[in-house]
Amino acid sequence: MKGYGYLLKQEIYQIIYVQDVFSQHEEFLAAVTKVFDPKVLFLTVIPIVAGLSTTLYSKLLLSVLLTEYANTIVKWILAEDRPFWWLNETKEFSSLNRPKIYQNELTCEPSPGNPSGHLMTSTTYLFVIFSVLEEYFGNYGRFSRISLRIAYYSTLFFISISRMYFGCHFLHQCIFGIILGIVMSKVCLSHRLEKYIAKQSCKRRIAFVIFLCLIVLSLYWTQKLLGIDPQWAVKMAFKWCEDPFYLKPTTTLVFSALRLTGSLFALAVVGPILKAKPLNMKLSIPMVLAMMALEWIALDHVPRNYGVVVYFSSSFLLYFLFTYAYLRWVPALAGQEIRVSRSDRNKSKSN
Repeated sequence: MKGYGYLLKQEIYQIIYVQDVFSQHEEFLAAVTKVFDPKVLFLTVIPIVAGLSTTLYSKLLLSVLLTEYANTIVKWILAEDRPFWWLNETKEFSSLNRPKIYQNELTCEPSPGNPSGHLMTSTTYLFVIFSVLEEYFGNYGRFSRISLRIAYYSTLFFISISRMYFGCHFLHQCIFGIILGIVMSKVCLSHRLEKYIAKQSCKRRIAFVIFLCLIVLSLYWTQKLLGIDPQWAVKMAFKWCEDPFYLKPTTTLVFSALRLTGSLFALAVVGPILKAKPLNMKLSIPMVLAMMALEWIALDHVPRNYGVVVYFSSSFLLYFLFTYAYLRWVPALAGQEIRVSRSDRNKSKSN
């Protein structure tokens, strides 16, 4: 434990160094951490893909949902502190030499710190996107492939810097998030896995989602039985956040699990889409943008004054409905038939 405490102590100095070096670029780093927030990715960037390609959206959705679920489970198991409260709780510093790190509204997240959800989810999301781009630009030679990989790792670097700058994560939590993200990307992008899940019956896919829910619930109640408060991170965030209004319930592990489960159930009902009609983007893009706006409005107006059960049930239902809509309604209403030329018809007849 002494070695672990020493490591975190050195990483606090790293955060202070990052805050000093990048203080002139705070607006840029704030934009980076906001854009690559898992919730923002899930409600804005990923749905836009649904307006471009249903198969790509399905692949991206499967990868991101499983990665986020893994992140939630690992966070609950490791139960690591975040820098902004560890610094104030640890005995590695005395009252005389305890440094102070900068924090603002982006700092105060009420969930365990390891692995970084921003890095883990973004690694998977960008891995899928850059894999598609690399395949598309494959004919342009080695230079395009190298450029895409530089862009990929540069983006992960700046996300890591932004998370350290705002005191959200230690360096090792960022690195671990990237490693797990790459592992999950490799697993989720396996065509065999996608094909296997698609072949399963709807009941079996739903049973798998229920199994994941039971894992999360068992972790929650195991901590309770061991005398550990599963909401300890929320209390630590409230204790050491300079302004309690910075804290948002949507960043807690319980709400994350609920959001993911609602969307996973929708994916389980529909199943991974391996082949789909090309979309008429003049219809699909406006449709998706309208649905995105409606989803934001609906989530902002979820009833909060009727108890936790009503709030969670309403949120779960909304995430289920909108994910189902992106998977089913968009291709159904904006899918265009593939026109076959006369020569192709004649060939098929002759065969």
